[in-house]
Amino acid sequence: MVFSPQQVKFEFLSYIKEFGGNPTEWRVGCAEDATAALFHENAVDQDRDIWLWKPTLSAAAARIVFRYLTEQLHVPCASSATPGSSIFLFKRGELPLV
Repeated sequence: MVFSPQQVKFEFLSYIKEFGGNPTEWRVGCAEDATAALFHENAVDQDRDIWLWKPTLSAAAARIVFRYLTEQLHVPCASSATPGSSIFLFKRGELPLV
């Protein structure tokens, strides 16, 4: 299932609101393979960090969401963001590793 830019914006904003923090504490990016971008390229910890990704209708749709988050909310770009039709969002966990 793919999502429209409005659906993704709503879900990402809900995530930021639910899990808190300033938008500048989050990172956003586009990729063809969002799981590789999250877990390998950005070293997101699946258990400790807060993350989600959504497939969009096209790379252009993903860019709409990306521009909204980076330009309006000032969410920084993830280090491995590349062109692609999936968009991902993550925030590093605050709990220490046990």
